[in-house]
Amino acid sequence: MRGFNSGEDVAPTQSRLKSPLFLLVLTGILFLVYTNGLNTPFQSDDERHIIINPNINNPEFYLNSTYITYRHINNLTFALNYQWSQQNPFGYHLFNLLIHICTVILVFFITSLTIKNCTEWGELGAMKIAGMNALVFGLHPIHTETITYISGRPGGLAALFFFFSLLLFLLGGLKKRKIPGYFYYFLALITFFIAVLCKETAVTLPVIMLLYDLSLMKGENWKPFLSRLVFYALFPILAILAYLRSPYAFTALGDLLKKIDLSLLWVQLDILKHPLKLFLFPINLTFEYDFKAQVMWGSFVVPLFLLAAVIFLVIKKFYLKSAILSFASLWFFITLAPTNSVMPRVPLFSERNLYIPYFGLSLLFSVILYLLFFKERQKKNWLGIALVLAIGLCFSSLAAKRNQAYASPSSLWADTFEKTPKKISVGKTLSIHYLMEEKYPEALKTLNALLKINPGLYDVHQNMGLAYKSMGDLSNAEKKFKDAIQIKFNAPEAHYNLASLYGKMGKAINSSEEFDVSAKLFKGHINPPPPNFYSDKARAHNQAGIAYINAKKYDEALNQFQKSVNQNPNSLEARFNLARLLLDFKNDKQQAASHLKKALQLNPTPQQTQVLKNLLSQIPKK
Repeated sequence: MRGFNSGEDVAPTQSRLKSPLFLLVLTGILFLVYTNGLNTPFQSDDERHIIINPNINNPEFYLNSTYITYRHINNLTFALNYQWSQQNPFGYHLFNLLIHICTVILVFFITSLTIKNCTEWGELGAMKIAGMNALVFGLHPIHTETITYISGRPGGLAALFFFFSLLLFLLGGLKKRKIPGYFYYFLALITFFIAVLCKETAVTLPVIMLLYDLSLMKGENWKPFLSRLVFYALFPILAILAYLRSPYAFTALGDLLKKIDLSLLWVQLDILKHPLKLFLFPINLTFEYDFKAQVMWGSFVVPLFLLAAVIFLVIKKFYLKSAILSFASLWFFITLAPTNSVMPRVPLFSERNLYIPYFGLSLLFSVILYLLFFKERQKKNWLGIALVLAIGLCFSSLAAKRNQAYASPSSLWADTFEKTPKKISVGKTLSIHYLMEEKYPEALKTLNALLKINPGLYDVHQNMGLAYKSMGDLSNAEKKFKDAIQIKFNAPEAHYNLASLYGKMGKAINSSEEFDVSAKLFKGHINPPPPNFYSDKARAHNQAGIAYINAKKYDEALNQFQKSVNQNPNSLEARFNLARLLLDFKNDKQQAASHLKKALQLNPTPQQTQVLKNLLSQIPKK
């Protein structure tokens, strides 16, 4: 009989006591690491998801199960966030961080349960591997895009329910549970469908469950495979029922499947080395990558060969009856497939799509660390502990530093453009944010860099004109607007910008002419004119009329005043100028009186009223 204080009894008890303390400390670290990201502003797609979302103020819309929309549950959380925080980003960031913390806790328990019941390493080994896995996964800097970027929430929220569903599935498969297995399986199905409604990439969960079942759920701790056949059969059955309930969601899925492009598989295999490299060396992270939709065979074959060789050697050395290393490797490839395989995507690669796949790599890494430094090697424990602490410290500092890039829209895109200097779309986005933030010198520097890549970029010349105009450099602004028109004459907004500039420069006649061209081009154009276009146009015609009077070109002046009144019948100044010219130049007393009377109905000031009445009194009544 074993003694009460035997090491075998004490170690598991200590592990159970240490687990809550470890998770509490890790939670505190995560809050500290992401504190500097909690007050960052809305970025990129956040405006589409929150500010201009027509249903953001109506959570009840997302509680209607008959009309399931794209990423329905994710949109529901945004609507709930809006009820609590309105347009204050802090609440949205805090929610994202809480999702991540809960996911890390689930990662810890899934790893612990797996190692304890699927390997010979026992509860102490499970505690060590689970701790390392939670630490590496939780602090990895690549997850900042899922956490700090508000619109990165779908991946994080889907992962939360993805891991929760997997944990429930594992609990249902264990023997000697007080709660019946079918209860866990029922909850696992529900949480799986919630995960899919957060982000469609969660559809890989049944494959992961089956892989886990066939490779790891063996031995005396697990119920037999046949006991779970009904559970697996429920997935297609419930999918059919969900389709009958809300066919719209599946129609959208069908549209996605039609876009499959098998040629992209080679492109994504070429890109595959990048997420593998970023896992070990998470530096130069960026919001958008500049990968081309073509295979670079020279850079494709060698890394793929090296990767296969490394995986083979690792599995050969450490297999030890358990398929945990193979399972972790396959997890990465399977969960990455929905976003990085045969579906066309712009961009081809995004860091936020690595959230769930990186569980596989962090588990693989943690198991290898355990086998190298902690399994029956007491002398190497200190070295392993030092290495894990160094990794945690390094990842924490890199994550906190990465959060700083989200301080403003321009800082995020400036960081992105610095790392992808040849990507024109990134430079354009950065320049627009600089213009919005009134950082005109920085905008011009970015726009000039874009012209070095392609001098024929119409919108770049346009934005340079706007920057020069805002800085008061009207001469360069005029040059840039003319360059834009030369590149794309039929662009109405280019003529509008030049017309507005001419008005500011006092070139009223030129302004009037450009407004006429712009108005003609806006007819039938895909974009409507700006809200103040017609009032500006009316003002320009009025100013042009005054310029023609000064040049003693009365017929042209009359034409301009008439255009101004036609454009804006409520223009008091244009009415007065037209009436005065009709009276003095054409002697058309009837028309002049008509315009003066209409001008009196436009709420003139007392002084203006007196002037209008005096002029009207000079016209004899019939």
